[in-house]
Amino acid sequence: TVDENIVFTAKWTDIDTENPSEDEGETEITTNPYGSTTTTVTRPDGSITETTEYPDGSTTVIAIEQDGTVTTTEKDSEGNKTETVEKTDGSSVTKVENKDGSSSTTVVSGDGRVEAEVELPEQIVEDAIDNNESVKLPMPSVPVTTDRENAPTVTVTLPEDTEVKVEIPVKKVNAGMVAIIVREDGSEEVIKTSLLTDEGVAVVLSDGDTVKIVDNSKDFGDVDSNYWGADAVDFATSREIFMGTGENTFAPERGMTRAMVVTALARYVGEDTEAGDTWYEVGHEWAVDKGIYDGTNIDSVATREQMITMLYRYAGSPQVSSTVSGFGDADSISSWAKDAMAWAVELKLINGMGDGNIDPQGIATRAQVATIIARFVQATN
Repeated sequence: TVDENIVFTAKWTDIDTENPSEDEGETEITTNPYGSTTTTVTRPDGSITETTEYPDGSTTVIAIEQDGTVTTTEKDSEGNKTETVEKTDGSSVTKVENKDGSSSTTVVSGDGRVEAEVELPEQIVEDAIDNNESVKLPMPSVPVTTDRENAPTVTVTLPEDTEVKVEIPVKKVNAGMVAIIVREDGSEEVIKTSLLTDEGVAVVLSDGDTVKIVDNSKDFGDVDSNYWGADAVDFATSREIFMGTGENTFAPERGMTRAMVVTALARYVGEDTEAGDTWYEVGHEWAVDKGIYDGTNIDSVATREQMITMLYRYAGSPQVSSTVSGFGDADSISSWAKDAMAWAVELKLINGMGDGNIDPQGIATRAQVATIIARFVQATN
């Protein structure tokens, strides 16, 4: 509000647009739809700077250098900044600096290889842990490749001795996408608890961890993409919890033996199931030692209630507050399996057979078990 006389002094300079100086160049101001304005400065050396200002205070500056290098700097209304420098050889560097203290540098080489380094401050990590949430990493979405050797890598820096669930943004999400931990000695291992989100993959990482993002999907000739359990099979096999029954087969409708169940669970917890004299020895010994299974009839096909009970015991036999009385065949559940079946329904690991029954005595097929384990991984991580 002006409540007294004020003198304004203005200095006007006449710029010759026909013969601009080396520094000034030609300026053009354009008013865009929705209220933004773009100021374009074209200099005699051929470089161009285009600045767009939006009503909310955010800006985008695109600078094109004489050699073709393009630098794009974006600032949002809160002051978060992203700068991307793109070279003519296809390489680029993107730096993100957020007001909350999180930051990242993503380098893309000329041949497309991506390496990202992300830093998260203590407050963000603490808030995510307290709220049981994941932190979406402040970085560009990475491409997904089946080329494990040259896959995008992401390294996180956290407060010392901390770990937190993070969401790594990915350009195209699919069921076979996983994170692979890269250890200091160069060895690698698929993170079996890699979870899918709408925009990427979520994993729990510790300070200094490096992961690769890979499409680890397997191609099985007997699992069509339209098969009801295709995504679950892809989820379980890409995380290497399940293996195929042959070079190109999964046998989705084949009964799951007890040996297969305990081996899959052992793989899930990180046991080296290749170390035994038989393919199931390590899983068998591990399951018996943990009280998951009594060790009998290892080659027998598991029923649905037997398989669920083994998974329930692995989970620590948690208390349940629901029942399965709503299913038409609930009375056919063995007494020792009632809590386990109720737990599985409560956790939405099983939903019945679509006919009002839960079929506890039915054979647990490989596709059914892959679906149950995929749901278990997603529900408990």
